[in-house]
Amino acid sequence: MLLVGAFLLGLYGWRIWFGPGGPGKATPIPEPVFVEMTGEVARPGVYAFPAPPTLSEVWRQAGGPEPAPASHLKLASGTTVAVDRQGHFTLRRMAGTQLLTLGLVLDLNTATREDLEALPGVGPVLAGRIVEHREAHGPFRQVDDLLGVPGIGPKKLEQLKPFLGLETGNASAPLSPPGR
Repeated sequence: MLLVGAFLLGLYGWRIWFGPGGPGKATPIPEPVFVEMTGEVARPGVYAFPAPPTLSEVWRQAGGPEPAPASHLKLASGTTVAVDRQGHFTLRRMAGTQLLTLGLVLDLNTATREDLEALPGVGPVLAGRIVEHREAHGPFRQVDDLLGVPGIGPKKLEQLKPFLGLETGNASAPLSPPGR
């Protein structure tokens, strides 16, 4: 009888722990989308959104000049919107140090030498080799192609992978590192 009671108690504990709403069924928390507004806006800075915002939403949040652009363009995390005195804007990727500080990844095919130097274990020489390899051989097709760069072996590649990704070609899609 004691054995049956222990079994039922264990089964009850198992259901509580791994049942609906228990630790085994945790709901993933969405990652914020970071967009920077610079230039002629009332409140320049980096803004966090729960989902990809439209240009109009970011414009209003930062106090851009009126009228706000009637744009439904969704902005990717890591985008900088620069506004000039006439209210015209340009979109570009944030600087590498900003991306890394926010936990975002660098696009291996557009990162500058300065961006790459912000990576752990990458100095000016290795950053230069990465850019030179890209210029000589064309865009990287996958992050593993870094193994063709002198000075990058399997260990260094594994160290860099969490910080690097490749643009998908969709300007409004967030850039994700490999495996995400």
